[in-house]
Amino acid sequence: MGIESIPVSTAMTRNVITETQNQNLQAVCKLMNENNIGSVIIIKDSIANIVEKANSNNNKEAVGIITERDVVRLMGFLQPHVLSIPLRDLMSKPIITLSPNNSIKDAIRTMQLNNIRRILIMEQGKIEGIITSKDVFKTIINTRTLIPDLFSVSGQPQMDQRMLFDQFSDYWFSDVLQKR
Repeated sequence: MGIESIPVSTAMTRNVITETQNQNLQAVCKLMNENNIGSVIIIKDSIANIVEKANSNNNKEAVGIITERDVVRLMGFLQPHVLSIPLRDLMSKPIITLSPNNSIKDAIRTMQLNNIRRILIMEQGKIEGIITSKDVFKTIINTRTLIPDLFSVSGQPQMDQRMLFDQFSDYWFSDVLQKR
């Protein structure tokens, strides 16, 4: 079994935290802090989405994402008005997605090609989950026979492999070894 045969649905997080596009940066930061996460999916404002916000992700229309990186970049401006700007004007878009049947290998390639660490998983316009680089690495660590696959993904330039190795090392030393 290789990384090309493991679907992202086995590694993704199903409970995707969302916020509406008319909210502000402070609301997103609060959600990230309360849920110990590094990103929030931004959904289109509609009466149905606002009513459904606490329930299911299935009917929400994802329009963007705000990540910790975005927050740091925006706070670097040191301008207080940034906190009140609607998320629709701050979020990264278009949102990059995969389907639950795409493989871990597809996720790695998509993350590398787009220089991102999170991918929204959608099927037929519905949010199914989110997969992060940590989720990918955790899956590979838990299936130790996949570790060689991680560094032999064909068609990757050597620089991309170096970046992948660095991300894997960060995950290994910060998450795995600290918990042992």
